[in-house]
Amino acid sequence: MYAFFSLSQLNDQFKLQRKQINTAEVARLNGSVEASYQRLLEAAELLPLIDTSQHEDYIIPLARLSQAISLKFDAFQLTGSVNAAYLYDSHARMVGFWGEKVHIKEEEIQQVFDTERPLRKLVCNTICIRYVAIPIQLDGSKQGVLMVGRFLYDVIHDIKQQTTLDIGLALQAPEGAGELGNWGLLINSLTNRSQNQELLEKLSREQRFDPAGGSYVLDNNDRHYEIIFSPLNGVHEGAAYWVILDDISGHLLSIRQSLVSYLLMGAGGILTALVLLSLLLQKPVRFFSLLSTELSQLSRSEFSEFRQTMGGYRDRETLFGQDERDLLVHSAMQLSEQLEHLEDEVAERTDSLEKSRLALTKERDFLFGLLETAPLVIITQNRKGDLRSVNHFGLHLMDLDGGSLRKVNFLDTLQREDERQDFLAHTSRLMDGLEPEVRTDSVLLDRLGHRHDISWLHARLRHTRGDESLMLSIGMDISDRKRAERRLHWLANHDPLTERPNRLFFMSCLNDAIEKSRSQNGNVAVLFIDLDRFKEVNDSLGHQIGDKLLKVAAKRINDCIRENDLLARQGGDEFSVLLTSVRDLEGAEVVASKILQIFQQPFWIGEYEIVVTVSVGISLFPDHAADAAALIKHADVAMFQAKDSGKNCYYIYDVEKDHQRFERFSLGADLRKGIQNNELVLHYQPQIDAVTEKIVGVEALVRWQHPTVGLLSPDRFIPLAEELDLIIPLGEWVLKEACQQMQTWLQNGVPDMKVAVNLAGQQIAHERLIRSVEDALEESGLSANNLELEVTENFVIRQPEVTVGKLTYLRERGITLAMDDFGTGYSSLSYLKKLPIDRLKIDRSFVKNIGIDKSDESIIKATLAMCQSLGLMVVAEGVETPEQLSFMKDNNCQIIQGYYYSKPLPADQFMEYLSSTGQL
Repeated sequence: MYAFFSLSQLNDQFKLQRKQINTAEVARLNGSVEASYQRLLEAAELLPLIDTSQHEDYIIPLARLSQAISLKFDAFQLTGSVNAAYLYDSHARMVGFWGEKVHIKEEEIQQVFDTERPLRKLVCNTICIRYVAIPIQLDGSKQGVLMVGRFLYDVIHDIKQQTTLDIGLALQAPEGAGELGNWGLLINSLTNRSQNQELLEKLSREQRFDPAGGSYVLDNNDRHYEIIFSPLNGVHEGAAYWVILDDISGHLLSIRQSLVSYLLMGAGGILTALVLLSLLLQKPVRFFSLLSTELSQLSRSEFSEFRQTMGGYRDRETLFGQDERDLLVHSAMQLSEQLEHLEDEVAERTDSLEKSRLALTKERDFLFGLLETAPLVIITQNRKGDLRSVNHFGLHLMDLDGGSLRKVNFLDTLQREDERQDFLAHTSRLMDGLEPEVRTDSVLLDRLGHRHDISWLHARLRHTRGDESLMLSIGMDISDRKRAERRLHWLANHDPLTERPNRLFFMSCLNDAIEKSRSQNGNVAVLFIDLDRFKEVNDSLGHQIGDKLLKVAAKRINDCIRENDLLARQGGDEFSVLLTSVRDLEGAEVVASKILQIFQQPFWIGEYEIVVTVSVGISLFPDHAADAAALIKHADVAMFQAKDSGKNCYYIYDVEKDHQRFERFSLGADLRKGIQNNELVLHYQPQIDAVTEKIVGVEALVRWQHPTVGLLSPDRFIPLAEELDLIIPLGEWVLKEACQQMQTWLQNGVPDMKVAVNLAGQQIAHERLIRSVEDALEESGLSANNLELEVTENFVIRQPEVTVGKLTYLRERGITLAMDDFGTGYSSLSYLKKLPIDRLKIDRSFVKNIGIDKSDESIIKATLAMCQSLGLMVVAEGVETPEQLSFMKDNNCQIIQGYYYSKPLPADQFMEYLSSTGQL
């Protein structure tokens, strides 16, 4: 019984041993395959380093590498390092392949390129090949993917060199084909094939095949063989198996011989064993009973308590060294440590996976929320425009039902045919791979009928559903931007106050009208309109009233023109009208008359009744100008001519008056430079005491020595200086120069006298008057008693509140004050009595009519009598004849100034005059 038990034990031990051996051999095969991937990766990394310098530079890097591999591949194949090579570009398209061709999925190659992570895989069909795919860089940039493969011959050969086993591969074969037809397998790469193929064929006929693999025992010619079929790792089930054949005849014979020995020894040993067992098994039995009880602690994760219990059995004293119980104690404690470590690692991995899951969930929710809440239309569609998905914002904007998307075509949402054609043209190029992305614009109407301008970005999706290619379309609502652009365009071409076209738009329309009229031999008229007295309205009633007046005025003008004519605001209170189809000037005059007539009616702006007239200038193409700028300019000139003619009228452009205005403008520019360049000079006209014939004073009269025109009298430039606000610096220069000259004369022995200087109205009103007079006296050193200031009658009488205080101060300083041009304005005797005046100058307009006009003579007599009663001295201007001198002397006017004695003289000639009269 013991012998049979021993035989059974040997059989079980033999099976276990064989199982371990078989597992180890399979593991060695699989391990060799895994290890061989590294060698294959090294080979793949070496291939791109092939010298490509022999190839032309103009060939793209992938093409150069492909040519180099073609030249070197046979050498690689002969060394056995590579059996197949595949080269792909950046879009996973095959550039070239060498050796055994294996189908690799395009997305796997694309994934290698995108992630830059190598891919290793095993493929079995009629042959097994393992391959490694890596991204490659050429000329400093990522170019594509290189895949290299190698058969399993080297693995089988290496293992065969290390063992006596026969090894091969069994691959899935078409139905009824292959050496093992009953099993649907064909034999590949089998060592000692001539003998072993016969064994495998016999096995397939005698036994059933398990697709999961397994161990088979076969008797053949009194020999016993164990045949292992183990599935290859990395391929789908049933595709390929390792085949391991081992002759176990010797092992089985050894077991049978052992059986005989056991039978002989069994009888004698049974009694001994029984005695010894009874002695030896007492403590082990108790220990195993305890161990079986304590093992339950491991299931409860009580690892420390278990090791503490087992520790009491680890250091016991033994006579014969350690036995199986000690080994069991040691193994149990190691097992508890490993289980504890494994539990900790599992808990850590579980925690990490849970955190990753939560992070991915959060990221997914974020992306989903972003797509659903983003104010963008996000849709997917095929190349025909059939919708496949639309986000929430898009459903609302496009007024779609999410349940019936597949019935909706994107083209149906487009409002215009040109939008549809544009979409089809661009997306066709996109889906054909000619463009990476395209942009289109369209208009969508929401469920309320509101217009939305949408800017679309279309991109082809890399991963599609099935065989259908889809595109991603993202639409941004740019309605606000479009409205802003339209508003900006409107503002760039219109006046926001009157909502009429502005100067820029008017000029553009005028250019177009001129070109059209030129081709049709027609006429174009421009009316330039300016509101009279508008500044007074602004200054008195405020700009708000002025703005309202401009609006109403623009409406009145617009009512006077036809629909095809154009009214524009040039700026301020100026408007322009474009008449595009007038036959002649008469037609333009009719429109101008209508405008003048309608402005005769008062404006009611709020509670104010305002009367504003207009001045209109007219120019006609082609009579008055050949281009738009000149036509507007000439109409503007004509408008100023209308203002100069009294306002409230129209004026047709006159080239002669335009030339006069231009000369006046040029003279004004020259005057500004003339003041800066010291071109002004002073002439001095003596004032004579008619009784003593002595010089009692001089009047300083300014002249302009123009560099091209010559000497100009004050009548030519003084009014221009007042208009251009140059009268202040001009007057200050005259005052300083006259004071300086008089002081120089007095120092040179000229008899004591006064120098008279004219003050313009603007000078008197200016805040710097007193300061400028004091500066002139101080800088020159002239006494105030030698200075006489002449003021005009009109300004003094009109604005006494401005003049009286300043004149009084100057008179108190000792300066003589004279009223010039008396009798030419609106003289007021009451004001004359109140004004701080020392002298009165009778204007030459009265003096020249002595002996001709009795009324002028009466005025002179009355003036002289009045001055005598008021204690004012009188100076007669413009005395040129003996009759005029005699009249003035007879009427007690002593001080005479005029050509009778002398014309105005330059400073040097005045000195000569003094010498000639014996007064020097």
